[in-house]
Amino acid sequence: MKSHSLLRRLLFEGLLILFSYGNAIACSTFALIKGKNIMVCNNDDWFCNVGFIAVNQRGITKQTFLPSATKRIEWTSKYGSITLNFNFVGSPSGGMNEAGLVIDESWPGPCQYPYPDDRPEIDEIQWLQYQFDNCATVDEVIQTDSKLRIVGFFGKSHYFVCDKNGKSATIEWINGKMVVHILTNGNIPVFTNNNYDWSVTEIKKYEGFGGTEQIGNTSSSLDCFCRAANRVQKSSDNNSISAIDYGFDILENISQKSTEFSWIYDITNRTIYYKTTWSRETKLIKLSNFDFSSKGSIFMSDILTAKLGDITGNFTPYTLERNRDFVTRIITSWRANGFGKSITDADVEKMIQYPETMRSN
Repeated sequence: MKSHSLLRRLLFEGLLILFSYGNAIACSTFALIKGKNIMVCNNDDWFCNVGFIAVNQRGITKQTFLPSATKRIEWTSKYGSITLNFNFVGSPSGGMNEAGLVIDESWPGPCQYPYPDDRPEIDEIQWLQYQFDNCATVDEVIQTDSKLRIVGFFGKSHYFVCDKNGKSATIEWINGKMVVHILTNGNIPVFTNNNYDWSVTEIKKYEGFGGTEQIGNTSSSLDCFCRAANRVQKSSDNNSISAIDYGFDILENISQKSTEFSWIYDITNRTIYYKTTWSRETKLIKLSNFDFSSKGSIFMSDILTAKLGDITGNFTPYTLERNRDFVTRIITSWRANGFGKSITDADVEKMIQYPETMRSN
Protein backbone atom coordinates (compact mmCIF):
# COMPACT_ATOMS: atom_id res chain seq x y z
CA MET A 1 0.00 0.00 0.00
CA LYS A 2 2.79 2.40 0.89
CA SER A 3 4.51 1.80 -2.47
CA HIS A 4 1.28 2.60 -4.31
CA SER A 5 0.85 5.75 -2.22
CA LEU A 6 4.41 6.82 -3.01
CA LEU A 7 3.89 6.11 -6.70
CA ARG A 8 0.74 8.23 -6.81
CA ARG A 9 2.53 11.07 -5.01
CA LEU A 10 5.51 11.00 -7.37
CA LEU A 11 3.24 10.84 -10.41
CA PHE A 12 1.19 13.82 -9.19
CA GLU A 13 4.24 15.94 -8.46
CA GLY A 14 5.71 14.96 -11.84
CA LEU A 15 2.57 16.23 -13.54
CA LEU A 16 2.81 19.46 -11.57
CA ILE A 17 6.29 19.99 -12.95
CA LEU A 18 4.92 19.75 -16.46
CA PHE A 19 2.55 22.59 -15.66
CA SER A 20 5.33 24.76 -14.26
CA TYR A 21 8.78 25.70 -15.48
CA GLY A 22 10.81 22.65 -14.57
CA ASN A 23 11.98 22.07 -11.03
CA ALA A 24 13.45 25.57 -10.70
CA ILE A 25 10.16 27.03 -9.53
CA ALA A 26 9.31 25.78 -6.06
CA CYS A 27 8.63 28.86 -3.96
CA SER A 28 7.38 28.53 -0.38
CA THR A 29 5.46 31.06 1.73
CA PHE A 30 4.07 30.94 5.25
CA ALA A 31 2.61 33.18 7.94
CA LEU A 32 4.30 33.21 11.32
CA ILE A 33 2.89 34.87 14.43
CA LYS A 34 5.48 34.78 17.18
CA GLY A 35 5.02 36.97 20.20
CA LYS A 36 3.79 40.33 18.96
CA ASN A 37 5.25 39.84 15.49
CA ILE A 38 2.96 39.11 12.55
CA MET A 39 5.18 38.01 9.69
CA VAL A 40 5.06 36.50 6.22
CA CYS A 41 8.14 34.52 5.17
CA ASN A 42 9.00 33.52 1.63
CA ASN A 43 11.64 31.70 -0.42
CA ASP A 44 11.85 32.77 -4.06
CA ASP A 45 13.09 29.92 -6.21
CA TRP A 46 13.96 31.03 -9.72
CA PHE A 47 16.66 30.78 -12.38
CA CYS A 48 17.23 34.55 -12.62
CA ASN A 49 18.63 36.74 -9.84
CA VAL A 50 18.19 40.04 -11.70
CA GLY A 51 15.64 42.27 -10.00
CA PHE A 52 15.04 45.42 -8.01
CA ILE A 53 13.08 46.75 -5.08
CA ALA A 54 10.73 49.64 -5.84
CA VAL A 55 9.15 52.35 -3.70
CA ASN A 56 5.69 53.16 -5.07
CA GLN A 57 3.71 56.27 -4.10
CA ARG A 58 0.05 56.82 -3.34
CA GLY A 59 -1.90 59.22 -5.56
CA ILE A 60 -0.49 57.82 -8.82
CA THR A 61 -2.88 56.97 -11.67
CA LYS A 62 -2.12 53.74 -13.53
CA GLN A 63 -3.76 51.51 -16.10
CA THR A 64 -3.68 47.95 -17.39
CA PHE A 65 -0.35 46.94 -18.89
CA LEU A 66 -1.56 43.74 -20.62
CA PRO A 67 -0.83 44.29 -24.35
CA SER A 68 -3.72 42.06 -25.48
CA ALA A 69 -6.34 43.62 -23.18
CA THR A 70 -9.56 44.71 -24.87
CA LYS A 71 -11.06 46.08 -21.65
CA ARG A 72 -8.67 48.05 -19.49
CA ILE A 73 -8.93 49.36 -15.95
CA GLU A 74 -7.54 52.63 -14.62
CA TRP A 75 -7.00 53.36 -10.94
CA THR A 76 -5.29 55.80 -8.60
CA SER A 77 -3.20 54.32 -5.80
CA LYS A 78 -4.57 54.82 -2.27
CA TYR A 79 -1.53 53.33 -0.55
CA GLY A 80 2.21 53.47 -1.01
CA SER A 81 4.18 50.24 -1.11
CA ILE A 82 7.59 48.63 -1.34
CA THR A 83 7.67 45.83 -3.88
CA LEU A 84 9.99 43.17 -5.24
CA ASN A 85 10.17 43.40 -9.01
CA PHE A 86 11.48 40.75 -11.38
CA ASN A 87 9.75 42.16 -14.48
CA PHE A 88 9.55 45.97 -14.65
CA VAL A 89 8.43 48.98 -12.61
CA GLY A 90 4.76 48.48 -11.72
CA SER A 91 4.88 44.68 -12.08
CA PRO A 92 5.89 43.12 -8.73
CA SER A 93 6.10 39.54 -7.51
CA GLY A 94 5.73 40.43 -3.83
CA GLY A 95 5.81 43.24 -1.33
CA MET A 96 4.08 45.14 1.47
CA ASN A 97 2.06 48.36 1.44
CA GLU A 98 1.89 51.03 4.11
CA ALA A 99 -1.41 49.60 5.41
CA GLY A 100 0.39 46.36 6.28
CA LEU A 101 -0.94 44.26 3.41
CA VAL A 102 1.53 41.60 2.20
CA ILE A 103 1.12 39.55 -0.96
CA ASP A 104 3.54 37.04 -2.40
CA GLU A 105 3.19 35.24 -5.72
CA SER A 106 4.35 31.81 -6.76
CA TRP A 107 3.71 29.39 -9.60
CA PRO A 108 1.02 26.77 -8.91
CA GLY A 109 0.09 23.36 -10.21
CA PRO A 110 -2.85 23.11 -12.62
CA CYS A 111 -4.48 26.53 -12.87
CA GLN A 112 -7.19 27.94 -15.09
CA TYR A 113 -7.98 31.65 -15.20
CA PRO A 114 -11.51 32.94 -15.95
CA TYR A 115 -12.99 32.89 -19.43
CA PRO A 116 -13.56 36.32 -21.06
CA ASP A 117 -16.42 38.32 -19.60
CA ASP A 118 -17.39 41.97 -19.04
CA ARG A 119 -14.73 42.70 -16.40
CA PRO A 120 -11.63 44.72 -17.36
CA GLU A 121 -8.43 42.68 -17.66
CA ILE A 122 -5.16 42.67 -15.78
CA ASP A 123 -2.21 40.28 -16.00
CA GLU A 124 -1.28 37.92 -13.17
CA ILE A 125 1.72 39.99 -12.01
CA GLN A 126 0.29 43.50 -12.26
CA TRP A 127 -2.62 42.07 -10.24
CA LEU A 128 -0.36 42.36 -7.18
CA GLN A 129 0.34 46.05 -7.76
CA TYR A 130 -3.39 46.73 -8.12
CA GLN A 131 -3.95 45.11 -4.72
CA PHE A 132 -1.09 47.00 -3.05
CA ASP A 133 -2.44 50.26 -4.47
CA ASN A 134 -6.07 49.73 -3.48
CA CYS A 135 -6.41 47.32 -0.55
CA ALA A 136 -5.59 47.24 3.15
CA THR A 137 -7.04 43.86 4.15
CA VAL A 138 -7.43 40.30 2.93
CA ASP A 139 -11.19 40.81 2.60
CA GLU A 140 -10.70 43.83 0.33
CA VAL A 141 -8.37 41.81 -1.93
CA ILE A 142 -10.96 39.06 -2.29
CA GLN A 143 -13.67 41.59 -3.15
CA THR A 144 -11.69 42.89 -6.16
CA ASP A 145 -12.53 39.72 -8.07
CA SER A 146 -15.83 41.32 -9.05
CA LYS A 147 -14.01 44.35 -10.47
CA LEU A 148 -11.33 42.84 -12.70
CA ARG A 149 -10.48 39.62 -14.54
CA ILE A 150 -7.04 38.12 -14.19
CA VAL A 151 -5.31 36.97 -17.40
CA GLY A 152 -2.09 34.98 -17.73
CA PHE A 153 0.65 36.82 -19.62
CA PHE A 154 3.98 35.86 -18.06
CA GLY A 155 2.68 32.53 -16.72
CA LYS A 156 0.22 31.38 -14.08
CA SER A 157 0.34 32.40 -10.44
CA HIS A 158 -1.30 31.85 -7.11
CA TYR A 159 -0.98 34.07 -4.07
CA PHE A 160 -0.45 34.19 -0.33
CA VAL A 161 -2.06 37.26 1.30
CA CYS A 162 -1.81 38.56 4.88
CA ASP A 163 -2.87 41.80 6.58
CA LYS A 164 -2.03 43.77 9.73
CA ASN A 165 -4.73 41.94 11.70
CA GLY A 166 -2.96 38.62 11.16
CA LYS A 167 -5.60 37.32 8.77
CA SER A 168 -4.04 35.33 5.95
CA ALA A 169 -5.37 33.51 2.90
CA THR A 170 -4.36 31.59 -0.18
CA ILE A 171 -5.87 32.64 -3.51
CA GLU A 172 -5.93 30.36 -6.54
CA TRP A 173 -7.84 30.15 -9.81
CA ILE A 174 -9.29 26.71 -10.44
CA ASN A 175 -11.73 25.94 -13.27
CA GLY A 176 -11.97 29.65 -14.01
CA LYS A 177 -13.01 30.64 -10.47
CA MET A 178 -11.19 32.36 -7.63
CA VAL A 179 -10.72 29.83 -4.81
CA VAL A 180 -9.88 31.27 -1.39
CA HIS A 181 -8.78 29.50 1.79
CA ILE A 182 -8.81 31.64 4.93
CA LEU A 183 -5.95 30.37 7.10
CA THR A 184 -7.50 30.68 10.55
CA ASN A 185 -9.19 28.25 12.96
CA GLY A 186 -6.54 25.59 12.53
CA ASN A 187 -5.95 25.89 8.79
CA ILE A 188 -2.27 25.53 7.95
CA PRO A 189 -0.77 28.96 7.02
CA VAL A 190 1.66 27.59 4.44
CA PHE A 191 1.61 27.67 0.64
CA THR A 192 3.98 26.07 -1.85
CA ASN A 193 3.59 25.24 -5.55
CA ASN A 194 0.87 22.64 -5.17
CA ASN A 195 -2.82 23.44 -4.88
CA TYR A 196 -3.67 24.17 -1.26
CA ASP A 197 -6.43 21.54 -0.97
CA TRP A 198 -4.11 18.81 -2.21
CA SER A 199 -1.34 19.84 0.22
CA VAL A 200 -3.57 19.82 3.31
CA THR A 201 -4.99 16.44 2.31
CA GLU A 202 -1.54 14.91 1.82
CA ILE A 203 -0.11 16.27 5.08
CA LYS A 204 -2.60 14.20 7.07
CA LYS A 205 -0.44 11.16 6.32
CA TYR A 206 2.44 12.53 8.38
CA GLU A 207 3.39 12.53 12.04
CA GLY A 208 2.13 15.57 13.85
CA PHE A 209 -0.80 15.95 11.47
CA GLY A 210 -2.74 12.76 12.16
CA GLY A 211 -0.65 10.25 10.23
CA THR A 212 2.22 7.86 10.85
CA GLU A 213 4.67 8.62 8.03
CA GLN A 214 7.79 10.69 8.67
CA ILE A 215 8.01 14.04 6.90
CA GLY A 216 10.41 13.88 3.99
CA ASN A 217 13.59 15.92 3.65
CA THR A 218 13.54 16.42 -0.12
CA SER A 219 13.07 19.68 -2.04
CA SER A 220 9.62 18.66 -3.33
CA SER A 221 6.83 21.17 -2.81
CA LEU A 222 4.97 18.76 -0.54
CA ASP A 223 7.97 18.07 1.69
CA CYS A 224 8.65 21.81 1.96
CA PHE A 225 5.00 22.39 2.83
CA CYS A 226 5.09 19.74 5.56
CA ARG A 227 8.39 20.84 7.10
CA ALA A 228 7.31 24.48 7.16
CA ALA A 229 3.93 23.57 8.67
CA ASN A 230 5.64 21.48 11.34
CA ARG A 231 7.98 24.29 12.32
CA VAL A 232 5.27 26.96 12.25
CA GLN A 233 3.03 25.03 14.64
CA LYS A 234 5.97 24.65 17.03
CA SER A 235 6.92 28.35 16.98
CA SER A 236 5.55 29.02 20.46
CA ASP A 237 7.74 26.23 21.89
CA ASN A 238 10.97 28.09 21.15
CA ASN A 239 11.40 31.41 22.93
CA SER A 240 15.20 31.39 22.85
CA ILE A 241 15.35 32.78 19.31
CA SER A 242 13.96 36.04 17.90
CA ALA A 243 10.95 35.98 15.63
CA ILE A 244 13.02 37.12 12.63
CA ASP A 245 15.75 34.55 13.23
CA TYR A 246 13.15 31.80 13.66
CA GLY A 247 11.55 32.78 10.35
CA PHE A 248 14.89 32.67 8.54
CA ASP A 249 15.67 29.35 10.22
CA ILE A 250 12.54 27.80 8.71
CA LEU A 251 13.31 29.35 5.30
CA GLU A 252 16.80 27.84 5.43
CA ASN A 253 15.32 24.44 6.29
CA ILE A 254 13.07 24.45 3.21
CA SER A 255 15.51 26.14 0.82
CA GLN A 256 16.98 24.38 -2.20
CA LYS A 257 19.58 24.94 -4.91
CA SER A 258 17.23 27.22 -6.85
CA THR A 259 16.45 29.49 -3.88
CA GLU A 260 17.69 32.94 -4.94
CA PHE A 261 16.05 35.11 -2.26
CA SER A 262 14.59 34.70 1.24
CA TRP A 263 12.20 37.40 2.50
CA ILE A 264 10.53 38.21 5.80
CA TYR A 265 7.79 40.83 5.92
CA ASP A 266 7.46 42.02 9.50
CA ILE A 267 3.96 43.47 9.25
CA THR A 268 3.86 44.59 12.87
CA ASN A 269 6.90 46.82 12.44
CA ARG A 270 6.44 47.53 8.69
CA THR A 271 9.93 46.23 7.95
CA ILE A 272 11.18 43.92 5.19
CA TYR A 273 14.19 41.68 5.81
CA TYR A 274 15.92 39.65 3.13
CA LYS A 275 18.90 37.53 2.17
CA THR A 276 20.21 36.48 -1.24
CA THR A 277 22.33 33.54 -2.37
CA TRP A 278 24.89 36.14 -3.40
CA SER A 279 24.94 37.75 0.06
CA ARG A 280 23.66 35.77 3.04
CA GLU A 281 23.91 38.68 5.48
CA THR A 282 20.53 40.14 6.43
CA LYS A 283 19.39 43.40 4.84
CA LEU A 284 16.39 45.42 5.96
CA ILE A 285 14.05 48.09 4.62
CA LYS A 286 11.82 50.15 6.91
CA LEU A 287 8.71 51.56 5.27
CA SER A 288 8.80 54.47 7.74
CA ASN A 289 11.98 55.75 6.05
CA PHE A 290 10.17 56.59 2.80
CA ASP A 291 7.85 59.33 1.56
CA PHE A 292 4.82 57.70 -0.06
CA SER A 293 3.10 60.95 -1.00
CA SER A 294 2.50 61.61 -4.68
CA LYS A 295 5.04 64.43 -4.43
CA GLY A 296 7.70 61.81 -3.88
CA SER A 297 9.39 59.81 -6.61
CA ILE A 298 9.52 56.15 -7.53
CA PHE A 299 12.77 54.89 -6.04
CA MET A 300 14.68 51.75 -7.01
CA SER A 301 17.42 49.62 -5.50
CA ASP A 302 19.18 46.63 -7.05
CA ILE A 303 18.28 43.54 -5.00
CA LEU A 304 21.88 42.31 -5.25
CA THR A 305 23.41 44.98 -3.06
CA ALA A 306 26.47 44.14 -0.99
CA LYS A 307 25.39 46.51 1.77
CA LEU A 308 24.38 45.00 5.12
CA GLY A 309 21.65 46.10 7.50
CA ASP A 310 19.46 49.06 6.59
CA ILE A 311 19.75 49.66 2.83
CA THR A 312 17.64 52.85 2.68
CA GLY A 313 20.63 54.73 1.28
CA ASN A 314 20.78 52.41 -1.73
CA PHE A 315 17.51 53.72 -3.21
CA THR A 316 17.81 56.24 -6.01
CA PRO A 317 15.13 57.82 -8.23
CA TYR A 318 13.61 55.89 -11.11
CA THR A 319 14.74 56.73 -14.61
CA LEU A 320 13.64 55.24 -17.91
CA GLU A 321 17.23 54.20 -18.53
CA ARG A 322 17.39 52.23 -15.27
CA ASN A 323 14.13 50.45 -16.05
CA ARG A 324 15.44 49.66 -19.53
CA ASP A 325 18.64 48.24 -18.07
CA PHE A 326 16.79 45.98 -15.62
CA VAL A 327 14.22 44.81 -18.18
CA THR A 328 16.90 44.09 -20.78
CA ARG A 329 18.94 41.98 -18.36
CA ILE A 330 15.83 40.17 -17.09
CA ILE A 331 14.59 39.32 -20.60
CA THR A 332 18.08 38.20 -21.65
CA SER A 333 18.14 35.76 -18.74
CA TRP A 334 14.61 34.53 -19.48
CA ARG A 335 15.38 33.83 -23.12
CA ALA A 336 18.65 32.10 -22.28
CA ASN A 337 16.64 29.74 -20.07
CA GLY A 338 13.82 29.17 -22.57
CA PHE A 339 11.27 31.18 -20.60
CA GLY A 340 8.85 33.81 -21.92
CA LYS A 341 9.00 32.62 -25.53
CA SER A 342 5.67 34.29 -26.33
CA ILE A 343 6.89 37.71 -25.18
CA THR A 344 7.82 39.71 -28.28
CA ASP A 345 10.33 42.54 -28.65
CA ALA A 346 7.34 44.88 -28.90
CA ASP A 347 6.07 43.56 -25.55
CA VAL A 348 9.51 44.14 -24.03
CA GLU A 349 9.50 47.76 -25.18
CA LYS A 350 6.06 48.21 -23.59
CA MET A 351 7.48 46.82 -20.32
CA ILE A 352 10.27 49.37 -20.50
CA GLN A 353 7.95 52.28 -21.32
CA TYR A 354 5.09 51.36 -18.96
CA PRO A 355 6.20 53.59 -16.01
CA GLU A 356 6.09 56.58 -18.36
CA THR A 357 2.30 56.12 -18.62
CA MET A 358 1.81 56.71 -14.89
CA ARG A 359 0.75 60.17 -13.78
CA SER A 360 0.68 62.00 -10.46
CA ASN A 361 -2.50 63.65 -9.22
